[in-house]
Amino acid sequence: MARRAWYNIILFVLSVLYVFLVGLLGEGGTKVLIYQLVISLIYIFSFMTIREGSGFTFTIPALMVVLTWVGYLFHVPLLARLTGVVATLFFFGVIVLLVMRIARSAKVQLLEFVESVNIYLLLGIAASILFKLVGELDSAAFHHAAGNVDDLSGYIYFAFVTMTTLGYGDISPASQAARSLAIFFSVAGQLYLTMIIAMLVGKYLGEKKE
Repeated sequence: MARRAWYNIILFVLSVLYVFLVGLLGEGGTKVLIYQLVISLIYIFSFMTIREGSGFTFTIPALMVVLTWVGYLFHVPLLARLTGVVATLFFFGVIVLLVMRIARSAKVQLLEFVESVNIYLLLGIAASILFKLVGELDSAAFHHAAGNVDDLSGYIYFAFVTMTTLGYGDISPASQAARSLAIFFSVAGQLYLTMIIAMLVGKYLGEKKE
């Protein structure tokens, strides 16, 4: 239990860095390098949080880390896109397993709350990866008031704005693929918040009655 808690705390810190802080850095190679480093650690600690009884092997995150750095160092766009697809599937698997774990938990403690936040952050990270992939395949997939969305932090921003249905309108999906993904993640984001809050509150009230 202690290890599981520490893995979730580390994953939370890494996700906060990836989503909120790295984007504050100026444009350039250093920012991209830090993004690559942080996402590699997120792969590893996402696996560590669900490795017990998940059926996952360390081969999966290790492979994604290798593909990430090979694609980055040798500038292989196709490899980077393949890594994005695999990473998205991996994150969805982690999210499902974490949701199932919370659903099976007998009590609502701090760990369950941290895992719930991690799930939401991972969903946003997965969304940003898919949006970036669509944007790279079709330069006209997104409309940006200031031009094209050519920075990862822009896709992270759009992912969470979409999931929260905030919709400032400065970035908007233009292609059918981008619109379909935007619909999916806006619905998924709202459904997750509704379901997880109902689940946690229900368990908490159940404990109080007992």
